[in-house]
Amino acid sequence: MILVIGHATAKPDTLQAMLAISVEHVQRSRAEPGCLSHEVSTDALQPLRLTFVERWSDMAALQVHFRVEASRAFGKALAAMADGPPQIHVYQSDEIDLAGLAGRSGAAPRTPEKS
Repeated sequence: MILVIGHATAKPDTLQAMLAISVEHVQRSRAEPGCLSHEVSTDALQPLRLTFVERWSDMAALQVHFRVEASRAFGKALAAMADGPPQIHVYQSDEIDLAGLAGRSGAAPRTPEKS
Protein backbone atom coordinates (compact mmCIF):
# COMPACT_ATOMS: atom_id res chain seq x y z
CA MET A 1 0.00 0.00 0.00
CA ILE A 2 1.15 3.54 -0.71
CA LEU A 3 0.56 6.18 1.96
CA VAL A 4 0.60 9.87 1.05
CA ILE A 5 0.66 12.58 3.70
CA GLY A 6 0.54 16.20 2.61
CA HIS A 7 0.26 19.58 4.29
CA ALA A 8 -0.62 23.05 3.10
CA THR A 9 -0.99 26.18 5.18
CA ALA A 10 -3.59 28.72 4.14
CA LYS A 11 -3.45 32.46 4.49
CA PRO A 12 -6.33 33.72 6.65
CA ASP A 13 -8.12 35.03 3.55
CA THR A 14 -7.64 31.83 1.50
CA LEU A 15 -8.70 29.14 4.00
CA GLN A 16 -12.29 28.78 2.80
CA ALA A 17 -11.28 28.63 -0.86
CA MET A 18 -8.55 26.08 -0.09
CA LEU A 19 -11.03 23.94 1.85
CA ALA A 20 -13.54 24.11 -1.00
CA ILE A 21 -11.10 22.96 -3.68
CA SER A 22 -9.64 20.37 -1.31
CA VAL A 23 -13.04 18.77 -0.63
CA GLU A 24 -13.73 18.69 -4.37
CA HIS A 25 -10.33 17.07 -4.98
CA VAL A 26 -10.90 14.47 -2.24
CA GLN A 27 -14.33 13.52 -3.58
CA ARG A 28 -13.00 13.15 -7.13
CA SER A 29 -9.94 11.20 -6.00
CA ARG A 30 -11.98 8.72 -3.98
CA ALA A 31 -13.61 7.55 -7.21
CA GLU A 32 -10.29 6.82 -8.93
CA PRO A 33 -9.14 3.21 -9.39
CA GLY A 34 -6.74 2.16 -6.64
CA CYS A 35 -7.78 4.85 -4.15
CA LEU A 36 -8.38 3.12 -0.81
CA SER A 37 -9.01 6.36 1.09
CA HIS A 38 -8.46 10.08 0.63
CA GLU A 39 -9.09 12.68 3.33
CA VAL A 40 -8.46 16.30 4.21
CA SER A 41 -8.69 17.82 7.68
CA THR A 42 -7.67 20.94 9.54
CA ASP A 43 -5.14 20.87 12.36
CA ALA A 44 -6.78 21.49 15.76
CA LEU A 45 -3.71 23.45 16.95
CA GLN A 46 -3.00 25.23 13.67
CA PRO A 47 -6.41 25.85 12.06
CA LEU A 48 -4.90 27.28 8.87
CA ARG A 49 -2.99 24.02 8.25
CA LEU A 50 -4.66 21.41 6.06
CA THR A 51 -3.54 17.80 6.24
CA PHE A 52 -4.15 15.30 3.46
CA VAL A 53 -3.96 11.56 4.11
CA GLU A 54 -4.30 9.20 1.18
CA ARG A 55 -4.00 5.42 0.85
CA TRP A 56 -3.46 3.91 -2.61
CA SER A 57 -3.35 0.25 -3.59
CA ASP A 58 0.00 0.63 -5.34
CA MET A 59 2.42 3.12 -6.86
CA ALA A 60 0.96 2.66 -10.35
CA ALA A 61 -2.45 3.89 -9.13
CA LEU A 62 -0.86 6.90 -7.43
CA GLN A 63 1.12 7.77 -10.56
CA VAL A 64 -2.08 7.70 -12.62
CA HIS A 65 -3.69 9.98 -10.00
CA PHE A 66 -0.80 12.44 -10.27
CA ARG A 67 -1.24 12.53 -14.08
CA VAL A 68 -4.98 13.32 -13.95
CA GLU A 69 -5.34 16.88 -15.24
CA ALA A 70 -7.73 17.79 -12.41
CA SER A 71 -5.16 16.63 -9.84
CA ARG A 72 -2.46 18.73 -11.48
CA ALA A 73 -4.77 21.77 -11.59
CA PHE A 74 -5.66 21.23 -7.92
CA GLY A 75 -1.99 21.16 -6.92
CA LYS A 76 -1.28 24.40 -8.77
CA ALA A 77 -4.36 26.16 -7.33
CA LEU A 78 -3.56 24.98 -3.79
CA ALA A 79 0.05 26.17 -4.07
CA ALA A 80 -1.08 29.57 -5.39
CA MET A 81 -3.30 30.12 -2.35
CA ALA A 82 -0.98 28.63 0.28
CA ASP A 83 1.26 30.50 2.68
CA GLY A 84 4.45 28.77 1.55
CA PRO A 85 4.95 25.68 -0.55
CA PRO A 86 2.72 22.66 0.21
CA GLN A 87 4.54 19.53 1.38
CA ILE A 88 3.93 15.97 0.24
CA HIS A 89 5.46 12.76 1.57
CA VAL A 90 4.95 9.34 -0.04
CA TYR A 91 5.57 6.09 1.82
CA GLN A 92 5.48 2.39 0.99
CA SER A 93 3.64 0.78 3.91
CA ASP A 94 2.00 -2.35 5.21
CA GLU A 95 -0.93 -2.33 7.59
CA ILE A 96 -0.25 -3.97 10.95
CA ASP A 97 -2.97 -6.27 12.27
CA LEU A 98 -3.36 -5.16 15.89
CA ALA A 99 -5.70 -8.06 16.61
CA GLY A 100 -2.85 -10.39 15.70
CA LEU A 101 -0.54 -8.55 18.07
CA ALA A 102 -3.02 -8.88 20.92
CA GLY A 103 -3.19 -12.63 20.41
CA ARG A 104 0.58 -13.03 20.82
CA SER A 105 0.87 -11.22 24.12
CA GLY A 106 -2.43 -12.39 25.55
CA ALA A 107 -3.61 -8.82 26.12
CA ALA A 108 -5.23 -6.23 23.91
CA PRO A 109 -3.06 -3.29 22.82
CA ARG A 110 -3.41 -0.32 25.13
CA THR A 111 -4.60 3.01 23.90
CA PRO A 112 -3.46 6.25 25.50
CA GLU A 113 -5.62 7.36 28.40
CA LYS A 114 -7.54 10.57 28.01
CA SER A 115 -6.94 13.29 30.56
